Amino acid sequence: MNKPLSPRPCGKRELARMYFPKTVNAASAVANLRNLMLCNRDMMEELKAAGYKAHAKILTPRQVGIIYQYLGEP
Repeated sequence: MNKPLSPRPCGKRELARMYFPKTVNAASAVANLRNLMLCNRDMMEELKAAGYKAHAKILTPRQVGIIYQYLGEP
């Protein structure tokens, strides 16, 4: 049984690739992750409250934790 991932600072591309490992390229994976995020208003409100900026390359542990909370761990 896999132990849960603990939120850590993470590049947006890296996180997107974890959620979409079979995506052809990193840009597509990031676009897919962004679409999931934008479709979830509550998650986006929490992320913005945690300092999230749309063009940020690195996500803080708190922001990664919020994404895990809404999307589950990759």
